[in-house]
Amino acid sequence: MGAWGHGPFENDSAMDFVGDLADGPAEEVPEGLRSAMADMLEAGDYLEGPDVEAAIAAACLVAARLEPSIKIGGSAGEYLEGMEFTPDEPLRELASRTFARALDPSDNEWYDLWADGGGFTKVQAAIAPFRKAVAHGRN
Repeated sequence: MGAWGHGPFENDSAMDFVGDLADGPAEEVPEGLRSAMADMLEAGDYLEGPDVEAAIAAACLVAARLEPSIKIGGSAGEYLEGMEFTPDEPLRELASRTFARALDPSDNEWYDLWADGGGFTKVQAAIAPFRKAVAHGRN
């Protein structure tokens, strides 16, 4: 796992996803977000860590757009500023389901790696404001 911190954008997979999304056509941003989350949710077997990291990044982008008081630092925040999308109810619901599945230990490499390394509590705390934002569905 190429992670340098506990935050949702502090790993290689998340930043690769966000960078690719920001570099692509603006009109494809909503579908890119949906796709990352749906791919993880529809995986029929063991969730691979990089897939979960990308899905969490997508869900966090949705949450940060719903709740502007959530600040994303670094290049992820800069990328988000340049993205034009409005999270609709289906996108918010997908983000909510993404957080729930990512935090479920069942067949989940990402969860296992953080739990085995003793950092899961910090990761869960870092994701909490994003998860709260999609649960409340503010816009």
